Amino acid sequence: MAHALAPSVDERIFERWGYQVQGWFSSPYELEEKSGVFVIATQGFQQPFVLDVGESDNIRFFVLNHERRTFWRRNALGSLLYAAIYTEDADSAFLSEFQRQNIEQHIRIFEQPVFGARDLFARPQDVI
Repeated sequence: MAHALAPSVDERIFERWGYQVQGWFSSPYELEEKSGVFVIATQGFQQPFVLDVGESDNIRFFVLNHERRTFWRRNALGSLLYAAIYTEDADSAFLSEFQRQNIEQHIRIFEQPVFGARDLFARPQDVI
């Protein structure tokens, strides 16, 4: 029985969650200024451990200015790793955002990251 190995941190394009992913990058500056879904992770035992997932019309800008970036650093086992699923713009901004949100939710359900809609470290008034 063959086992698929987890993508190495050195690979730049790989298949995961049913999508083509670009990453794992050691710097957010390696992310492109395109729309899509970003994944923030830290090194796990066999593959990166996902800390957070989000969507934006400009991934690099959003990640560099994200309100949870200090929490990512504090909770990383080692260094942070960055990946992105870039989405082609749909016929409308609404459809593009809808597509990104669906991909984000799919990854969130699969990975159950520490940070997100119901952050473990949020103040009570911040929890939805």
